[in-house]
Amino acid sequence: MLSLSFALLACLAAAQDTSIINPTTAAPSVTPLLSAHGYTYAGCWNETLDVPNSGGERALSDMASANNTMTVSSCLEFCSRGDNGTTMHYAGIEYGRECYCGQYLSALSEEINATAHCVYSCNGNSSELCGGRLALTLYNLTDASKTGNAWSMGSSQPAWYGFAAFVMLVVAAVL
Repeated sequence: MLSLSFALLACLAAAQDTSIINPTTAAPSVTPLLSAHGYTYAGCWNETLDVPNSGGERALSDMASANNTMTVSSCLEFCSRGDNGTTMHYAGIEYGRECYCGQYLSALSEEINATAHCVYSCNGNSSELCGGRLALTLYNLTDASKTGNAWSMGSSQPAWYGFAAFVMLVVAAVL
């Protein structure tokens, strides 16, 4: 009976595929998926793990998933479900199989040349682009604006809006 149990365990262990499939370079004709699940393509951005002063933090650090069947759609769906039902503002795919989500994009992350860096096809769909080595194919829900030490989501105001608010504060202080 004990040998039967070991044989069953060996079969179960063999059935689980835990190997990592390395990404392949996408064909030159492959272009980024422009939008899905409410997200819009935002370009190719560098990962921040190796950037000085990053403390080893990723460009998107709220949620992550990795699998050998990754597609743009599966990553965007994962990020849209979010953490405890909170949709993540940013989704990024890296290395053909890794999906990262965040409410903010690190200010240390910068847009980089997509044709040089975001060159891997998705492991789950070779007709889609899924980042590169330390390069994210990035998607966001709306236009991003830089605030403080991170890129965040926000509504854009006219250029004079901040100046008008400042003038009103000065006038109120004088009166």
